[in-house]
Amino acid sequence: MLSEQRYKEILNVLDREGSVKTSTLCALLGTSRETIRRDLENLEARNLLKRIHGGAMGLEPSGENGASYTSFDKRRTENPEPKEWVAQEAAAYIREGQAIALDSGTTALALAKVIREKFRSLTVVTNSLAVANELSDAQGITLVMTGGIYRPDEEAFVSDIATLIFSKINVDTFFLTTCGISVERGITYPRMDEILVQNKMMEAAEQTIVITDSSKLGVNSLVRMCGVDAVSMIITDSGISFSQKKAFEDAGVKIVVSREGKENEDGFQNEYNTGAGQRAAGIG
Repeated sequence: MLSEQRYKEILNVLDREGSVKTSTLCALLGTSRETIRRDLENLEARNLLKRIHGGAMGLEPSGENGASYTSFDKRRTENPEPKEWVAQEAAAYIREGQAIALDSGTTALALAKVIREKFRSLTVVTNSLAVANELSDAQGITLVMTGGIYRPDEEAFVSDIATLIFSKINVDTFFLTTCGISVERGITYPRMDEILVQNKMMEAAEQTIVITDSSKLGVNSLVRMCGVDAVSMIITDSGISFSQKKAFEDAGVKIVVSREGKENEDGFQNEYNTGAGQRAAGIG
């Protein structure tokens, strides 16, 4: 097994258990204590875990601009209106007869609710039990579940098992949710295991569209999935500032602002007219 594969397995165990003994990793990965010791040293050097006597423990992300982990059940109550606006806008980029992928984010669940109402011929691939429950009896929707190891706190299937299906299928669009996105750090998450699934969804898709409410913009979390150059566009709500919008567009990323928020789009105008937007644009 290659070192990067062992790293993923070690971090998956820490994500599930919080801590792990060196002897457990030796048995799980079929390698020596010396190899595991080096692996733990390397992962600690990357700030992905903390070594302790006889093993290692996981880290909780922290920092002034970091995003710590929040359970799915709690997240689904946060910013519900912007998520609905973003989901309505995202539906404009779906056509009947297409195949799409939805991950396990709460904005993906909001999009699933829109799909249920608006579409009658669609294939949806997902690792989210919440999305699957929403679409399980939806007329005309072919639902494909990834399978994998079920994580109740995310209402989602994760692990390498959940990625196997993506070597066999193609989808038109992957709608990617995120815990944080910035031009500098890209798309980031508090934990590693679901990124395995999202990376494979991205590889299977013709295009990837980020769907996120504006509270995630400029936020950097622990684990980097990819740079913003890997996505086709970002759909967000009108809480995005002029300077944030310009920064993403300068990086070559198309920004689409949800229509329900257009009454607040004066935020762009106000920032522009007060001079901040003019300075960002190189005017005045």
